[in-house]
Amino acid sequence: KKNDDKFIKSEFISKSKINAQVLFTQDDSKIEFSNDDNKLFEEYEKSYFVGTKDYSILDKEDGIEFSEDTEERMSSTDRSLWSKLTDAKIKLITDKKPSYLDSITSSTFGNRYIEQEMSRLESKYSKKNNINKSIKKTKEQNFIAKHIININDETNKLWETIREKIKNYEFLKMEYNEKISYKLRDTSDKYSQEDYINDYSAWENENENLLNSLSLKINYILNKFNLELSKIDGNQTTYNSFTIKDLANGNIIEYDNLSTGTKNLLSTFIPLKAYSPQDSIMLIDEPEMSFYPDIQKKLIELYAKIGENNQLIVATHSPVIASNFEPWEVVELKFDENNQIYRELYFKDKNHIDNYFYDPRLLTWTGILTDIFDLKEDSNFTFREKGLMEYATLKAEIKTIEDIEEKEKKFKKLEQLSKKLGLQN
Repeated sequence: KKNDDKFIKSEFISKSKINAQVLFTQDDSKIEFSNDDNKLFEEYEKSYFVGTKDYSILDKEDGIEFSEDTEERMSSTDRSLWSKLTDAKIKLITDKKPSYLDSITSSTFGNRYIEQEMSRLESKYSKKNNINKSIKKTKEQNFIAKHIININDETNKLWETIREKIKNYEFLKMEYNEKISYKLRDTSDKYSQEDYINDYSAWENENENLLNSLSLKINYILNKFNLELSKIDGNQTTYNSFTIKDLANGNIIEYDNLSTGTKNLLSTFIPLKAYSPQDSIMLIDEPEMSFYPDIQKKLIELYAKIGENNQLIVATHSPVIASNFEPWEVVELKFDENNQIYRELYFKDKNHIDNYFYDPRLLTWTGILTDIFDLKEDSNFTFREKGLMEYATLKAEIKTIEDIEEKEKKFKKLEQLSKKLGLQN
């Protein structure tokens, strides 16, 4: 049966005598079957979706007719409401309304409210609605399976991708080497040893060696805290087999003993670099986790250079991360007085033009905290105010003291206090 939803509906009884419905769709969804079940579909070129036939619901011109087991499929809350609505409808007709129905059959709503609620429940539990939801869910799942990679799931796919890229690199390298070696051996060609070395170097610069690149890029960050990742082995299958060296003493640190920040870096950057996304959206949650501010700034530089023509979206609570972006790129979400979420804008009218109120890239760290992250004060004001008053008093005292020894003693105290307040300049 072909209908407006563009699927062909059929029925079959499997070997286990389970009655089921099959929808042959034109999309790319696929569902795994046992070997026996697969044989049933070999003749069909189109992919399929299977939904178990638990209920009998008939489409009628005047609406959807429910079978007797409709109420059994409802949640306990909806079943209770359905029962009350049914009773209310009868009581309204007979003008005999029990007191427990007051909340849903008041004069404000009456019969119209009852009809609306019953219609809503019918739609919610109708077979047609369930099928549409199932198709939509299946399409979403298959879209995710095809187009979305969760780099936090350490699967064999990642390591297979790395091995495949290494294998392909070595093959291309060998192929190119044979090509220029042949030119070098050809006496009729004026191709020198120097030409060979230059061409080989140029090829290596244009074709990325993933193993070397991974180590080099990660060590750009790891070296900042005296760690170094040795060259990654192409046969690795887990992060646990990495060799991390402590540059302070040369000791090897087990993966499980690394800091949270180091683990986050390895398990985020390595998959991103291995998959080398193009024309994609990269979503990273809290890249600043367990990193010092100076490292946080370098992380964004690192991720922004992965792949080609990608959009990087990060969720962050870090002023340092926010300072890497233009005002129209910063999406700050706030609650309004009605507890609804809205976006705080740092520009007027249109995006992408120079009409900013604030620019996170130009603000001081204090400015970012107060203007972008909404701290009410620019410091721990109660303590700082007390320190500033002590500083001002001490400075005034020094001017009035004539005894040089006493003056020097007070001045040393002033110097110590100025350092604590960050006023040493």
